[in-house]
Amino acid sequence: MFENYDFTKLFMLAGLAAVTWLAMKLNQFVFSQIRRKRKNGLKMKFFERLFSVLILITAIVFAFSIFGGFKTVWRTLLGGTAILSAVLAYTGQDIIKDILAGFMISMYKPFEIGNRIELENGTVGIVKDITMRHVVLQLLDTKVCVIPNSKLNAMSLMNYSYHSENRSKLFTFHIAYDSDVRKAMKVIREAIIASSYSVPGKKRDYGMDYGPVYFMSFEASSLMLQTTVWYPPEVPTELMISDINLRVDLALSEAGIEIPYQFVNVVNRVMGEKQGTEELVRSGRPYSTEDIVITADGEGMKEAIEKTEKFARACGLQKKEVLRLRLLCEEALGMIRGILQNSDASYHISRSNNTYYLHLKSGINTDNIQRKQLLSVSSSGLNAAPMGLMDRISCMIRTSQHERMSPAHSLMMNLGMNSGEESEGLLASWSLQQYREALKDHKESDTEAAEAWDELERSIVASIADDISVRITRSAVDMTITKKF
Repeated sequence: MFENYDFTKLFMLAGLAAVTWLAMKLNQFVFSQIRRKRKNGLKMKFFERLFSVLILITAIVFAFSIFGGFKTVWRTLLGGTAILSAVLAYTGQDIIKDILAGFMISMYKPFEIGNRIELENGTVGIVKDITMRHVVLQLLDTKVCVIPNSKLNAMSLMNYSYHSENRSKLFTFHIAYDSDVRKAMKVIREAIIASSYSVPGKKRDYGMDYGPVYFMSFEASSLMLQTTVWYPPEVPTELMISDINLRVDLALSEAGIEIPYQFVNVVNRVMGEKQGTEELVRSGRPYSTEDIVITADGEGMKEAIEKTEKFARACGLQKKEVLRLRLLCEEALGMIRGILQNSDASYHISRSNNTYYLHLKSGINTDNIQRKQLLSVSSSGLNAAPMGLMDRISCMIRTSQHERMSPAHSLMMNLGMNSGEESEGLLASWSLQQYREALKDHKESDTEAAEAWDELERSIVASIADDISVRITRSAVDMTITKKF
């Protein structure tokens, strides 16, 4: 009799275990089907686990009832209610808070499974799971952040894919002040569209489109542009960000649009010395100086040289590089002063990335007496005075405007000089690079070209400058000296 009684209880216990297992599997299957149809992943995850806990509690109650009977179990539970309440109030309050918070999160759904969220403390991750007590966030690589439901429920958070199948990320780009903003906006948008990870996410009347690029603000040393990029949830966020940044960086570089950066300019001051009050056109890392007027009697030359030095130091150049720009400035100003008569010249230095441009523009007004003097000097075909590179350029400029076939002009015309369109007022243009190549080709067969080549080899200006370009009209000359560092 005893053996049969124990066998019956064991059989009932085994049956209860089987029913519990089936109930758990059925619960899992039903909720997976609901999630597939309704896509309420967060709510269904929470309630699936809630029902799993209820099934287990019910199974445990039935297991005790097999051995002690329902009345005995309920009498024990009711009798110990006061003690059980006290224990739960002391040890289980955090658990209860987490369960209730999880219920609130699953009902009001501030986020869904798969959403990318950012917490108050800056933690950014993808919601992977919700349990009775925790929310699981997938961070970078294999890192996982487990946050209690009660803490997460009390936080304010940012959801990057709220009520959307795709995720989104805000991008901020900075461009230099002298950039073409409309061109930069177009370049950035085209780079984003070209990415294989971005998708249309902006609702329009005609359907979905990529987000526009907005000109948001004037920063201290840059212009700020912003745009939103949408991407599929299966694409890793870090992969998308890297691809977009690489594409935009390359596109802006190819378009000649500079991305500015901060730098530190160290200035050694001498106490008691009055500091200059002249300011460059732009604050931060400069791009150009103001135009400085140079007169035939030398007024403005000192100011131009000083501003060239200040500009070079503000751009972060080394001491040797500053001195090279100063030397080029002195040579250019000395040459232009020699051909100025009753006219003024304007000078400024500018920068694009690591290339510096020393620009001189002047009007040439010569009277008939000086014109005859110039022609008489050049008509002999020889100049007894020693001629350096800048002297030759000066002579070329003056003779180009008055006697185009003089011997001094003829050499320069054939070596590095191109004829201009008279209808447009341009007589000729000249380039140091073309001049150097022409001399190299003719120095073996032409004595004058060989002498000019030796002179060029000894020229300090030619060894420092990357190029010197000259444009000559009947009334003005425009010269630019280029130097790269």
